Amino acid sequence: MPIPSFTIDGVLPPYVGSKGPGGAFENLSPYEVSALEVVSTLGTTQNRRDILRRWLNHRSELRSAGISQGFQWLDGSFLEQKEPNDLDTVSFIYRPATALQLADWNAFLGGNLALFDRGQLKQKFRLDALFIDLHGHPETIVEVARYYMGLFSHRRGDDLWKGMLKVRLENAADDTDASAILGPAPTVEGAVAS
Repeated sequence: MPIPSFTIDGVLPPYVGSKGPGGAFENLSPYEVSALEVVSTLGTTQNRRDILRRWLNHRSELRSAGISQGFQWLDGSFLEQKEPNDLDTVSFIYRPATALQLADWNAFLGGNLALFDRGQLKQKFRLDALFIDLHGHPETIVEVARYYMGLFSHRRGDDLWKGMLKVRLENAADDTDASAILGPAPTVEGAVAS
């Protein structure tokens, strides 16, 4: 399904179709889309394109570190009809094969803080990024996902119900195509912007 149009309230709808929120899964938020669709639909300003370049760079760095399976929810003000400061993501990730045991996973996280620390991610990638370990306890996964769904499915300030997007991590070629659409970051006095 393509990304739905913004509602009259300037948000993605929480569902589409005549069946309401009890309709088919594909008609309910979070809508599964490609990175190419995200870039083509939401990369409407230079600021948004900068955020999207950084988001794609983070996804590439996750894959390089061994996080190549899972999906991300995209949410926050980036999915509203306004100029955002960042992109909020909730990444549901599978551990790399080398870090399936908890001690190895903790060592992996410690060795890759630049990819998981919220402060560093906000600074370098303009992401407010949260993570859910899909190798964790099933009840914990459900409870944390429920919390994030409740947090991000409503607009801050007026609690208007709104939609989110879901983008898989596995398709690196899709990210490459999305990056090509964005092109390189604009240069400032001959230097490439980060």
